[in-house]
Amino acid sequence: MTRALWIAAAIVFAVLCLAKARIIGDGLEYLAMTQGFAAHGSPELRRSDVADFRSMPTAALERGRLRPEVLDGALDRIERDGTIEAGFVRARDGSVQAIHFWMYSLLAVPFYWLVTALGQNPWMALVALNLVFLGFTAWRLRAGTPELALLVLMGPLYYTVWIGPEVMAGCCVLLACLGLLRRDLAVTVAFAGLGATQNPSIAGLILAAPFYAMLYRLMPAAVFDAAPRRPRWARVVLIGAGIGAACLPYLHNQAKFGMPSIIARYYNDMALATPERLFSFLFDLNQGMLIGFPALLSCAAIVVWRIGPERRRVWCLHALLACLLAIGLALPTLTATNWNSGSLIVSRYGYWTSMPLLAVCLAGLMPLDTRTRWLALVVAVLLQAASSWQAWHTRPPPFLVHGRVAAWVLDHAPRWYNPDPEIFLERTLHREQIPTAEQVLPYTSSQGTSKVMRFWSTHGDSAGLCSPGSWLTADHVTTLVSGWRYYNAPLHCVTGPAPGLRYGVGQPGLSLGGGWWNVEGSAVWTEGPRSTLRLTLPPGRKAARIALEGNYFEGAKRTRLAINGVGLGDVVLGPRPITVPAASGEVLDITLEHTLPQAPPGERRLGFFLHAVYVEFAPGD
Repeated sequence: MTRALWIAAAIVFAVLCLAKARIIGDGLEYLAMTQGFAAHGSPELRRSDVADFRSMPTAALERGRLRPEVLDGALDRIERDGTIEAGFVRARDGSVQAIHFWMYSLLAVPFYWLVTALGQNPWMALVALNLVFLGFTAWRLRAGTPELALLVLMGPLYYTVWIGPEVMAGCCVLLACLGLLRRDLAVTVAFAGLGATQNPSIAGLILAAPFYAMLYRLMPAAVFDAAPRRPRWARVVLIGAGIGAACLPYLHNQAKFGMPSIIARYYNDMALATPERLFSFLFDLNQGMLIGFPALLSCAAIVVWRIGPERRRVWCLHALLACLLAIGLALPTLTATNWNSGSLIVSRYGYWTSMPLLAVCLAGLMPLDTRTRWLALVVAVLLQAASSWQAWHTRPPPFLVHGRVAAWVLDHAPRWYNPDPEIFLERTLHREQIPTAEQVLPYTSSQGTSKVMRFWSTHGDSAGLCSPGSWLTADHVTTLVSGWRYYNAPLHCVTGPAPGLRYGVGQPGLSLGGGWWNVEGSAVWTEGPRSTLRLTLPPGRKAARIALEGNYFEGAKRTRLAINGVGLGDVVLGPRPITVPAASGEVLDITLEHTLPQAPPGERRLGFFLHAVYVEFAPGD
C-alpha cells in the first residue's frame, strides 16, 4: 500500500512539474545546447537551431514562453559586436557557444527527442531530467517514507521546475555525501565530479574523500550504514570518471575561450567574498540557507535528542564535518556578481550547498524508531510551510520582492537588517539591476522612510530628504565592507562642512611625488614598483576613510599601501573605503607598492591608473 501511494504521489508531482515547465533562469542556454546536441551533435548555437525552434508547434512555444527571436537577435549582436549576449559568445574557432557548460544539456537529449517528437513544450525535457535525478537519488537513498519525503521537501519541491542544473547539483552533492558517510568513497568522487561539471565548487568533495578514508582508518565505528566494498576495477573506473568529469569544463573553456573559466573571468569578483557575504548566504531574511531551510535545524535537533548515547558523539562529529563541507562548497559562490539570482524560497546556491547537512540528518534519522522519524517529518513540513509562506509571492516574482519577515523588519526595526546591496536594490525596486555607486535608494514604509542605502562616498545625495547645504545622517549607520552604507531610522539632516571631499588628479590638495608618469587628462599611471602622493586636508579636519579611485593595469591586482609610514598590508584599490590610521593628521603621505611583471624594452611598467582620492572626514571635524 505504501509503495502504491508513493508511486501515485510521484506521478502527480511529475505531472505538475512538467505542466509548469517554462523559461526561467539560464534556461535558454541549456535548452539551446540541448537542441544543438539533438540536431548536430554539438552544443554550438547555429541559425539552424533557431529555425528548428521556429518550426515547433505554436502551442508548444506558447506554453513554454519560448521566443526564438531572442536567439536570433543575440546571434546578430554577437556577430556584429562580439559581445556576450543571452549567455552566448563567439568562441576562438568562430562558433557561438554558451558560457555555461553543456553536461546538463547533453543528459537531457533523450527526453528532448521524445518531447519534440510528440510536439510538446520543449522545456519539459529538462524538467524530465530533473525528475530522473530526483528519482535516482530516492532509489539510492534506500530509506523509508519520512526520509524520502524530506528529500523532496528540502529543495526539489521548489527547484524541480527550474530549467537549470540545480536539482542535478543537489542530488549529486547529496549522493556524494552519503557516499562519504557510507565509506563508499569511489561513489563520492564520481557524483562530485558529475555535479562539478555544472557547479565547479562541488569538486571540493573529491578532495574530502581522502580525509574521510583517513578518518575511517582511525575510527572504524564512525561509518554510517557501511556500503558493500566495490571491486577494485569498479573503484578505479568511478574515481577516474569523477576526476575526468570535474576537469571537463576547464578543458572546454580553455579550448573554446582561451581561459579556464569564462564565467569566473566576467561574472565573478574575488573582492565580493567577505564575511558579510557568508552571513548573507546563511542568514539573509530573504534567501539565506538556514532561513529558507529551517527543517535542517529541527531534524538535527531531533537526531541529537533521540539518537543513542553511543552514536551521538559520532553523529555530532559528522554533523560538524557536514557544516565544514557546506561552508567549503559555499565559499566559491560568494564571488558571484549576480547574488540575488532568481531564487525560490532559498538561493539556488543555498539549495545544493545544504545537501551535506541533509545527508547527515538523513543518516541520523534512518536508524531511529518510526515514531521519531515521522515526528521529524511533521515538524519539517510545518517549518518549511512557514518558510515558504513568508517568502512566496506571485507578483512580482519571489526573488524581486522582500519576504514577509524581511519586510516587517524593514518597517519596524530597520537597523537589524542590512542585506547585501543587490538583494536590497532588486527586491525594493522589483526589477533586476546591478548596484552602481551613483545609486541612492530609500525604503519607504507605512511610517515613512525607514532606511536609505547609498555608497559611502555619495555624500551629496540624500534621496531628496535633505535640503541643499545639509547632509543625511542617522542614529544607526552601518557601512558594509563593500562600501555600501545603510542609514536606519530615525534619519536626520545636519548642516555644516561636507562630510567628505574628492581630490582629483591635478587639483589643489593632491600632490604627486615620485613614481608617476605624466598626467593623462584627469588621471595618471603609476610608474614602476613604488609611487607616493600627498594629501593636504582642510585645516582642523582629519581623515577617517579614503578611497583611491581608478583601475589596475593587467598583471597588477593588489597594492601594498602605507599611510604616514603605517603599513596597511595588501589592499585592492578602487571605490571601497580604506580605514586611515588613527594617528594621522591633516597631511596624509601615501605610498603605493606594486609587484609588476617585467615589461619588454621600451614599454612602460604600469600598475594603477589613479583618477581621484576620496576622503571621508572623522565625525565631529
